[in-house]
Amino acid sequence: MKTDPAAPLFVVNPMSGGGRTKKRWPALERALARAGFEPDAAFTMYHGHGYGLAAAALEDGRRTIIAVGGDGTLNEIISAVIDAGQAAGVRVGTIPMGTGKDVGKCLGIADPVRAIRAIASGAERRLDVGRVAAHDEFGNPVVRHFLLELSAGWIPEVSKSTPRMLKLLGDTAPYIMTTFAKMLGPMNRDFEVQIDGQQFHGRYNSVSIHNMELWGGDMVAVPGAAPDDGLFDVIRWGPLGRRAVIKAVRDMQAGGTHLGTEGIDHHAARVIELASPKKSYLDADGEPGGYLPARIEILPGILRFLAPE
Repeated sequence: MKTDPAAPLFVVNPMSGGGRTKKRWPALERALARAGFEPDAAFTMYHGHGYGLAAAALEDGRRTIIAVGGDGTLNEIISAVIDAGQAAGVRVGTIPMGTGKDVGKCLGIADPVRAIRAIASGAERRLDVGRVAAHDEFGNPVVRHFLLELSAGWIPEVSKSTPRMLKLLGDTAPYIMTTFAKMLGPMNRDFEVQIDGQQFHGRYNSVSIHNMELWGGDMVAVPGAAPDDGLFDVIRWGPLGRRAVIKAVRDMQAGGTHLGTEGIDHHAARVIELASPKKSYLDADGEPGGYLPARIEILPGILRFLAPE
């Protein structure tokens, strides 16, 4: 059967949201049918499968691909579209079903009903995407992309270490619990940071690069950060001790009052270079982003995203 390029493909991660998506898919399918769709769905079976499903759909001529899952599932779809060089002709959307739903919250479509309405309306926003040139664990060059955030240092270790079963507890609680557990180990390391040509060298807890204002559920990393202004918001965290980290978490939960406090520095930038003498993992939208050293640059307005203005 020939693929209808106009019909969206729904790439469903049944294990997202701690496995809740698998249980909720039949109800979502009925909601999509009521919105006028005949849902054509492909289900991921392992990490990275969403990328492969999206790449195959693009080869078949598909022009709309919707991620049904978490921000990591959406990241795989976006990466496949950009890597294929088809961002100009392909629309991407999401029905957020993951733990944090950060992208959905930032775009006003965290609720599945609103997300389906946005997809059905066809309204588009042109969004910026981050491009990361980094290395894999063996030192080979890799390229990754991110829509929400990229981080290096202690913070991505929290995301990487959050158990799947904890994600059943809600949007923010799993990350808060893992944060406190990770405080028992080392929390700071040396970084070389270059932000639009300005050099910084020092000891930091983490360096994070944001394209939207939220992360970790309901925590506000950068109040008002816009995904369509052609700029990243970069935060240099540290060095921070346990009390400072606890205060920063509380300040982010309170709406983002952490910026400007001692030890936390904020910059707007287009190009960032990161390096560290310690092997440092990169988190890109909750997905593996490679290892340092890395060069990060913004791709302004590259993504056609189904969401209201």
